[in-house]
Amino acid sequence: MEDQLAQLIANTQLAEEAPRRQAEIDLKRAQTNPDFPLALLRLGSDVKYPVAIRQSGLTQLRRFTEANWAPLDADEVHIPISDPVKEQIRQGVLELVLNAEDERKIKVAAR
Repeated sequence: MEDQLAQLIANTQLAEEAPRRQAEIDLKRAQTNPDFPLALLRLGSDVKYPVAIRQSGLTQLRRFTEANWAPLDADEVHIPISDPVKEQIRQGVLELVLNAEDERKIKVAAR
């Protein structure tokens, strides 16, 4: 799933409007997959992806968790994050921030 997300994220950064919009729609659909937040975390942690893609993946993770971790607005549709997944996210972000080998840009995006 990480490779697909990396491609979608790369496509959201295209100058061409049509493929960019389609990638944004596909990324929104991908959020309904229960593995979505962990796949973003794995993408952000994997050095095989370019720094810009890793940063964007972690930014997507931050936005997703802000909207769905403990939703306050009952009027909006939220995607529940299970407690085990929350714990994996906590642990994974902590590891990213404390990893001495990761670039500073990635550490900042993980916060």
